[in-house]
Amino acid sequence: MSEVTMPRLSDTMEEGTIARWLKKTGDEVKKGDVLAEIETDKATMDLEAYEAGTLQQILVQEGETVPIGQAVALIGTGAAVQQAAEPAPDAARIGADGASASPAENAPKVETSTQSIKPAVITGGERGAIKASPLARRIAEEHSIDLGQVQGTGPGGRIVRDDIEDVLEQRATPPATAAPTPTSKPEVPPQAVPAPTAPLSAPPETEVVKLSRVQMLIARRLTESKQTIPHFYVSSEVDMTDALAMRQTFNASAGEDGVKVTVNDLIVKACALALEKFPEVNSTIKDDQRIQYKHINIGIAIDVPSGLVVPVIRDTNIKGVRTIARETKDLIAKARANRLSTADLEEGTFSVSNLGMMDASNFIAVINPPQAAILAVASTRKQFVPVDGQPVIRDLMSMTLSADHRVLYGAAVARFLQEIKRLLQNPYNLLG
Repeated sequence: MSEVTMPRLSDTMEEGTIARWLKKTGDEVKKGDVLAEIETDKATMDLEAYEAGTLQQILVQEGETVPIGQAVALIGTGAAVQQAAEPAPDAARIGADGASASPAENAPKVETSTQSIKPAVITGGERGAIKASPLARRIAEEHSIDLGQVQGTGPGGRIVRDDIEDVLEQRATPPATAAPTPTSKPEVPPQAVPAPTAPLSAPPETEVVKLSRVQMLIARRLTESKQTIPHFYVSSEVDMTDALAMRQTFNASAGEDGVKVTVNDLIVKACALALEKFPEVNSTIKDDQRIQYKHINIGIAIDVPSGLVVPVIRDTNIKGVRTIARETKDLIAKARANRLSTADLEEGTFSVSNLGMMDASNFIAVINPPQAAILAVASTRKQFVPVDGQPVIRDLMSMTLSADHRVLYGAAVARFLQEIKRLLQNPYNLLG
């Protein structure tokens, strides 16, 4: 019998949530079979079997969150292990190690290896047997929370981590100040007391939508980025007229079945070449040192239903624009199908976020740690510009670089943007 544990699927992952089991108890599995889908801090990823056998027991149910290294299932040979029946309401409370806190002398012994990692069942109050995940139980014990008073929202009414955190959040809300009793003697004359304000609550016509784990982790990381990285911003305007004309010619030569190059593919290539010339932008800071990356791996921000993902195109500077276009198309398809792998999301050194297709006139992006910069690209718009003293319509695009002031300074960022602008305004340099 071997344990299937929660793996580390990204460099920043500390815990994972079982989004969906693809195998059920009793199924035969082969090495490499996908057992479940796991929500991490970056995306939903596959949990694969590392050996063949029978899925003996599922220890963590869908929707539950557990730390890295905790067992989530058992694989072995022979018949699947049947789930133990829940104890009667007056059964002894089960401790953290799986043993009964006050076992009867004639109670049968339970195999510790299996019992120690199955979700806890705790007796509490009039509700009888209360089911709770090990993580929820541990947090409840740390904060002296009576599980009998907690409403479980997990599968089958199981209490999960989110339920305990809701109780802690309610505890943190300061209680209303009690009015003095008739016998109390205040030292100062009583003041006029304003009418009590009704407690805040969602209006009846609204809907409360719980964030997915990916959305919560994105929110946490972006908050940390803005709080810990001193952002500053430099903007520039690029004449994209020649780049758009070249793209049209380039795509016409690709034929009906060829990969079409987008404006974003040209921008990504221009950024990669500019990073070659200004390697300080392709770096990060760690302690008191600037770490300069040897490879230029550009992340592209992709909008998906669960929030935002930034898969990476590796060694972008040495790839042609058509190769970049092909890889980008594949990454977008995988992202929208929720099939990005860990390798697709790691080792980015710079990012591009493009809202040009959404008619955004201007915007600013938040740096994706540990990178030092991110380029925000807005829409291309036709505007009159003076050429030889005459107004001429040209296609102008706004772009803004968000930079980490611990690593970069205004002049360096301005020169970097000038190089991107030069390349895009002389687009045939991108094809070399």
